[in-house]
Amino acid sequence: MPLEFHLERSLVKRIKKHKDGTTFLFGAAFSQAHNGAAGIPNVTGVLQFIEEYLQKQDDSEDLADYQEELEGVAPQEKYQQAFRIIAGSYGQKAVNEIVRSVVESNIDDNGNHIIPQAVKDFVSGIKNKNFRVDNIITTNFDTLLEEEFTNQGIDYNSFSVVADSQLPKKVNKNINIYHLHGIWDKGDTMHTTSQLQQSRARIEMSLQNLVGDDLVVVIGYSGWEDSFTRSLATVVTNPNANYDILWSFYESEPAKIEYDRQDLFASLEDAISRGRVQFYCGIDCNTTFEKLGHISELKKKELKRTNLSANA
Repeated sequence: MPLEFHLERSLVKRIKKHKDGTTFLFGAAFSQAHNGAAGIPNVTGVLQFIEEYLQKQDDSEDLADYQEELEGVAPQEKYQQAFRIIAGSYGQKAVNEIVRSVVESNIDDNGNHIIPQAVKDFVSGIKNKNFRVDNIITTNFDTLLEEEFTNQGIDYNSFSVVADSQLPKKVNKNINIYHLHGIWDKGDTMHTTSQLQQSRARIEMSLQNLVGDDLVVVIGYSGWEDSFTRSLATVVTNPNANYDILWSFYESEPAKIEYDRQDLFASLEDAISRGRVQFYCGIDCNTTFEKLGHISELKKKELKRTNLSANA
């Protein structure tokens, strides 16, 4: 039986109408540069930084060996394979140095991170109380979210999660941001296949508790096998868990999504049969968060009445 896919307007409505807290999962697309605007370089851009690093080593053989090893590697696997080569030849310190260069390329002359519009719109939506967020799980190593929360005066807790440990929860009333693959300026970050597929039992148990009875919105996330996907696959097999998952795809053609992501749909089989997961196609976080951050005319009137009452 073919899967059902919904449109962007349904996703926006669902998020706005959910009155309780929500857990968002963001992947690389959320903070990437879009149409030449601000943001973190995409996979192609990161690969360029890796080649530049190799060129600086003053050893032409290193670059030639690297290019030879990547030859024939599928496009979707080049990122992880490239970092695997760097880690093998130069170590984790080199990986961290490249990641730092990638992030710093998006810092202006005054030392400020340049925030993509999607991130601004998402944070504005929270500030405007269009929806409520309790937790943000991200595989990104940049801190653009933290920067924009600070810019808009919203308190948060930020955690770099590389070592296998319990995720801090309910530290206070602030929004929690969990970087599952580390943070660019706080130690090591995770990129290679062996790192991402490594079992991290404590983290995975924490993630299961985090999403087990919550609305989880997955957007801008490729769904590589990592701690989150393994945890989710476990959660959905629990018939007593009251989770709801909204999983979005940038691809707009349902048949192509079904064909390309058979592994994902197999892992979510129990959730699909229970009606606990809904899929959305043609979702571009750049436009989706613009809609989520927008204040309707009705809400503007409500806010105006609230301000008048408070000043009376």
